[in-house]
Amino acid sequence: MKEMFKWYFPSTKKEIEDIWKKGILTVDTNVLLDLYRYHLNTRQALLSSLKKFKGRAWLSHQVADEFFKNRNSVILSAAGAFNEAERLLLEVKKSVEEPLKKLKNSRIIPDELEENLETAINASISGAEESLKKIRSEYPNYKENDPILKSICNLFESSVGLPFEKEILNEVLKEAKRRKENKIPPGFKDSNKDGDRPFGDYIIWRQIIEHVKESKQPLIFVTSEQKEDWWEKSSGQITGPLYELLKEFYMETGQRFLFYRTDRFLEFSNESSSSQANIDAVEEIREFVSQRQRTREIPLIKEIYQEPSINTIDSAVGKLSVELQESTFKFTCSGHFYPNLCRVPSLKVKLVSCPPGSPSHGLKIGAGTTFDFHIHIKSTEIGSLLQPGEYIFEYEAKTN
Repeated sequence: MKEMFKWYFPSTKKEIEDIWKKGILTVDTNVLLDLYRYHLNTRQALLSSLKKFKGRAWLSHQVADEFFKNRNSVILSAAGAFNEAERLLLEVKKSVEEPLKKLKNSRIIPDELEENLETAINASISGAEESLKKIRSEYPNYKENDPILKSICNLFESSVGLPFEKEILNEVLKEAKRRKENKIPPGFKDSNKDGDRPFGDYIIWRQIIEHVKESKQPLIFVTSEQKEDWWEKSSGQITGPLYELLKEFYMETGQRFLFYRTDRFLEFSNESSSSQANIDAVEEIREFVSQRQRTREIPLIKEIYQEPSINTIDSAVGKLSVELQESTFKFTCSGHFYPNLCRVPSLKVKLVSCPPGSPSHGLKIGAGTTFDFHIHIKSTEIGSLLQPGEYIFEYEAKTN
């Protein structure tokens, strides 16, 4: 029985050691993109652990493509966080002005108390502004000099997989669609994406399997994903990779694979080192992941209304209104065609209303189905984020 279900049983300590010594290392897209989001020490610790696999590191073509497609957005978004922090400090400053005035006008309260409080508050805010200014001045300009990109290119030099040929890709996309519709992992949790983008996780998975079949080597896969289409969960806690993924990988490749979240990979990589720097790096990654998870649980946007003026099987015209819950570099919202259109339409969209102070923006649209469409909007001003509030779009979809 154990031999028949070998893929199900946890690897022994010796098997794990052998995989770490001989296996292939690969990562998902966000493991690379997150390097731009971590503090310097954490970034250096993770890069150091990845570099131990120089010569055995391999990157799927899909991950490389997604990395380069999203790299600029991540860099700009990180820069925009400084502007957001300055705005929040200004809000804090304004929020205490009125209470201080009321305190000053109270005949019972000595003026000295109000003056001391005002001095202390202003000193704290000024100190925070100076600290923020210093941090901002020290933040790398990745557009001019990018040591992260250099490290990634060096690690995966001559070790990036080829894209699928067109005929094979069409078959992979067909299978990805079937799996998504039937909630077969991985990737069925991806949403609000148009074209082939909802199937990116499955393309990555397929390319990894094909590479392992060819190389005949075990695999270490590092991912930042926390979703239920990759991991088994019990009472909200991750207990291991999904049963279906373990089985599919072993049945197709005959090889073992170790599946790590980024923090666990870094922890195992530095088991022999108990330095405070490594401990702090692991903790920062966990806090970052936890924060990202909390953000996902609170929707970035919510639909206020969709108001069609024309709704037929040939065309759809109307307005879509959404509310952005917090500042962000970009977001995606979706609308629906009802009744379904008779064929995939051509689509025009324009933004007709947005919150005051919003930066200039770029729009991309996707209508790859007869029943819905997606609008992608992002800031085109370096360091400026889209502001919270209502966004109203006008759309026109035609099938002829």
